Parts: sequence; C-alpha cells; structure tokens
Amino acid sequence: MIDQPHAQPTDCTLIAQEYLRDEPAFASSLGFGPFVQQGCGKGPAVLIGDQSEISLLGSDRVAKLDHRMALLARNGDTVLVRNRETGFETYLADCLGLTDVTFVQVDNDPARPVAEQIRMSPQLLDALAQTARENGGLTLKAYLTTGNIWRLAQTIGEMSKTCIHVCGPSPRATLRANDKLWFTQLVQKTIGVDATPPTHSAYGPAAVADLARTISRDAGQVIVKVPDSAGSAGNIKLNAELLNGMSADDTRQFLLDRLHAKGWQDSYPILVGVWDDNVSHSPSVQMWIPQKTDGPPQIKGIFEQRVQGDAGAFVGAARSVLPASVQDRLSAEAGRIARVLQHLGYFGLCSLDAVICETPAQPDMIHWIECNGRWGGVSIPMLAAAQRLPDLPAIAIVQEVLLGAVLTTEHLRRHLADLLFQVDQNEGGIVIISPCESARDISVNLMAIADTQDASDEMLAIAMRRLAAHHDGAG
Repeated sequence: MIDQPHAQPTDCTLIAQEYLRDEPAFASSLGFGPFVQQGCGKGPAVLIGDQSEISLLGSDRVAKLDHRMALLARNGDTVLVRNRETGFETYLADCLGLTDVTFVQVDNDPARPVAEQIRMSPQLLDALAQTARENGGLTLKAYLTTGNIWRLAQTIGEMSKTCIHVCGPSPRATLRANDKLWFTQLVQKTIGVDATPPTHSAYGPAAVADLARTISRDAGQVIVKVPDSAGSAGNIKLNAELLNGMSADDTRQFLLDRLHAKGWQDSYPILVGVWDDNVSHSPSVQMWIPQKTDGPPQIKGIFEQRVQGDAGAFVGAARSVLPASVQDRLSAEAGRIARVLQHLGYFGLCSLDAVICETPAQPDMIHWIECNGRWGGVSIPMLAAAQRLPDLPAIAIVQEVLLGAVLTTEHLRRHLADLLFQVDQNEGGIVIISPCESARDISVNLMAIADTQDASDEMLAIAMRRLAAHHDGAG
C-alpha cells in the first residue's frame, strides 16, 4: 500500500457539508428499513456483475464482463449472471478452487436490471431469503450499487427477517460519483480549478455544437462525452481541424448522429471539453473507502492504464512505475477527493482516473478525468489477486479484442495450460478474468500475477503471443 500523505480533513468536511446542505438526499438515501445496513456482514455474499444500469452498456456483448465479479467469490457464495457460461464456471472450480459457488442465471432481459428481475421472481427471492435465514444474513456485492440493489436487500431482509448488508455506496453517492460533470466540479472544489481539463455542460444539441466549435479554436482536440456512461462507450473525440471545416448546423447534426449511433437517447447535459495533448501517462488510483467511523480512505494501489483508439478505450493496466513524488501527489489528491465522497455516504471500492500532461519548462500537470464509483477492470483482478496471492504484488491486465477470432474458455485453457494460475501451487500465473465470446471479434480478458512487474508483463505478453499465433494459424 502506498503511504498516503496527510489529507486536509477540515477542508474536505466543509466541502461535504456544502453538498449535504444543497442535496439532502445524500444523507437520506440509506433508509431502506431495519433489515438493511451498509457494509459487510454475516453470511455468504451475493455477487452481481450487472452493468446494464450504466448508460450505453446494456448489450449482450458487454454482459460477458458480468462474470468478472465471480473472481471475488468464496466458496458458499452466489453469483448472479444473465447467461451462465459453464466452461468458465468449470475453469473457476478447477484452477481457482471455487468448487462450491452457486451460479444463478437470471432471465436475459437487457431492458431490466438483474436486481429488479430477482425482486420480481418469487422462486429466486425465496432461495436467497432461505440462504439468508440459514446463515444469519447475506452481503450483496454489486458491480454498480444502485437503488435496485438496495431495494433487493430490503426485500430479502423483510422476507428472511435477517440483516442484509450492502457492500457499496448509497444510491445518491453512486449516482453522483459516476457522473463525469459532477466529478469535475468536485475535483475543482477540492483540488483546484486547474486540476481538470477545461470542461463544460451542454443542455441541447445546438449548445453541444457551439461549445465544441468554440473549444476547437484554442485546443487541438475536443471531447464530447455522455457523462454517466463508462469505459469510453460514450466518448467522441474530435480533431479541431474537422470541426473548423464544418458549419454550425453540420457540426450539430454530425454530433447527434455519432451520439445516437452509440445508443444515446437524447439525455442532457452532455459534457464538452478539451482532450489533453502531450499525455505521457494515464494513472488510475485504486481506493477502498471505509465508513467514516472506520478511518480514512485507503490507497490500494496506483495503476497505469493502456488505452486505445480515438475514444480512449481501456485495453489493459499494470502497476505504476511513475516517480515516487508523482505517486505521492496522486495519492494525496485522490485521498482528499475520497474523503469528501466518504462524508457523502460512499463506501466500498472506488477508483479515480487521471492523466499526466507534459508541460515545457514546468512540472508535469495532473488532470483528474473521472471517478469509477463501482468495481472495474482493474479493481476486480487487483482484489482477486490479493485474496489468493497476497505476497505476489505485481499484476498486469489485458482486455483486448482479437478481430475475427473464435476462442472459448476451453480454448484459452488449452493454449495457456502451463501458464495458468493453479490455486494449490501457491505461485503466480495467468488468470482468466471473464469468458470469451464464442462469436467473431472476441475480447480476451486476462491477468498475470508474479513477484515483479517485469515478470508479470512478460508472462502476459507470452500469453497474448500464443493466442495471436493460434488466431493467425486458424485463419
């Protein structure tokens, strides 16, 4: 763990008090009855990887990533998924020792969140309530802790008459933390107005186009974002030259077409801002935010993300090798932001994404980009590795698409057999984070665990070369 410099609790407390004054729902959104508490309690866990409540992520393809939460399971736990993947479940049992985990398939209705579907199913509710009665309670651990998760906890608690814990933030804290525009304001209040790229809110199509054109006169690249989406799904990056060559009407229609093509449904505001030039690193600060009575936020690690394409899609990460002074500054600033979130009812895993911008004749500049008020592509494997091999701290993660490839979990096990982590061997190896698609253009999601960063990077590179060679040979 990185030592965190002393935060400034007085400033953070005052900022939080302002938010609580202006938005009382922060304080009132934990009221789900006598059988529900925030935290981790008695009994097994129910893990829910559903991403459908994140704007633009409600597709069958993304649902494959729901299975990542199973890596956090312990024997006796239950994992809720939209579609079961028996090959992946067999892998978890054979290689990770998860031989007593119950996988429950929920009706595959992408328009309805998994937690809501469970509440509407007497059979599934009865099973969870019975598990709670037999064990004196349950803890719900969801990828995204929304009101639907809290209402599910309330229903199970009332049926079982046991205490159901929710390991996640309040619904209002989740909503605000994952809103990129709200997060920008939080950073500017907490760290300073220069701690984010220039960022603006637009409340209509003409305003989006006008802001984009205005920004393009001074910046080389403009970014337009759906502020409550994630994983670059709602990002449109535009070169200033392109915008300067279009009329206002053409820009408006162009942006509307691009947004609608991503599944956007005319919700406002839209974020319009500067896409930073001269970015040398994209660090992500991984944190655990306990309840206020249990101490300050904890920095669990700083990772450097690898992004790809115009939208900046996440394709992997490894522990940061930035200078200690930069990591200390990242830790200090992230800790201050997290302290405000903690006062607003945030509990659980959280990560903050930033970029390091090189500036001539001046110290490098840190710009905070977004808050992931949820589990994610780094935090899930990071915690899964710590559960199994706490003495091997170096991990590397890949989440890349192999175009035209057809690979199942069974294929991965066959091609990576000698590299795969085995729970009974107590040494590093490759972990399969989520199932592959069985259709074209599959996403490979792997983690390498080793005693040094170089070793984990090399192991992951070997694994990807093998898969690429198999793909090329098959083609």
